[in-house]
Amino acid sequence: MDFNVHQRGGGHPEPVLFEDTSSPPQMAGSMGGSMGGAPQQSGPTPFQQYGQYMNDPVVANMAMQYGSSLATSGKAYVEQNLDRYIPVSRVKFYFAVTTDYVIHKLLLLLLPFMNKEWGAYSSGNGEPTRHLNSPDLYIPVMGFATYVVVVAVALGSQGKFTPEMLGMTATTAFVWLLIEIGVVQLAMYLVSVTTDIKLFDLAAFSGYKFVHMIVCVVSSMLLGSLGYYVSFIYASSAIVYFLICTLRYIILPDSAEDRIARGSKRRNNLLLLIAFIQPLIIFWLTHHVTYGSDPELPIKKKKF
Repeated sequence: MDFNVHQRGGGHPEPVLFEDTSSPPQMAGSMGGSMGGAPQQSGPTPFQQYGQYMNDPVVANMAMQYGSSLATSGKAYVEQNLDRYIPVSRVKFYFAVTTDYVIHKLLLLLLPFMNKEWGAYSSGNGEPTRHLNSPDLYIPVMGFATYVVVVAVALGSQGKFTPEMLGMTATTAFVWLLIEIGVVQLAMYLVSVTTDIKLFDLAAFSGYKFVHMIVCVVSSMLLGSLGYYVSFIYASSAIVYFLICTLRYIILPDSAEDRIARGSKRRNNLLLLIAFIQPLIIFWLTHHVTYGSDPELPIKKKKF
């Protein structure tokens, strides 16, 4: 067995049982003088090489051109495939409205009994700004948002408002709108009635009732339960009259031969279903704001 030894001034070497490992080992070549050569230097890292390539104007210009072409092709691909499922151009058509159109359309919705010019509209050619009877989605969307705010104000005046009520009111109204559209579509399928009315047209006509719902809620805030029920009766009559006069040119056939061949009775039932379902939803979504106390009317006391 070999042992490392320490020399003691010419005496006999003493065996060392444990090696001293307290000092770190020295790597070969770490000291240039001991190995007789210069210390080795490592080359640039991959990140440094990448930075040098990107600093090159030619490489940077090529990268910018490639990124620009990739973004352009990706945008074109998304637009082409998105239009298959969501007709963006048609959606824009339903929001192409002007201030003059909005004012006249609101008057038509609130005062339909005064209108004498009812006729068929073209849902694919004529824009809403050119034909008052054409449907749009601007008024339903704005009416939906205004309805949620007005209900929150009404509940706040009764001390019943909570932040969660905004979400609950919006979700409830939106779900009932989807249910209404689904019921009408299912009825059209079951009775085998084919019409020219589009899905966005149906959504627009179903959303017009938010204007009348706002009138009912505001009347309830100002005049109490009596004002609510009076406004509800008028609003229901107005929306039913408006829908029947507008949709009869689309749902009902024009000639007597078409009435016999395509089933006039089923079309009449479909038209009445679309019209008379509106008051039910209006009442369901607005009657809960009338539970508060009626406002006190200022009454002058007589002096004796």
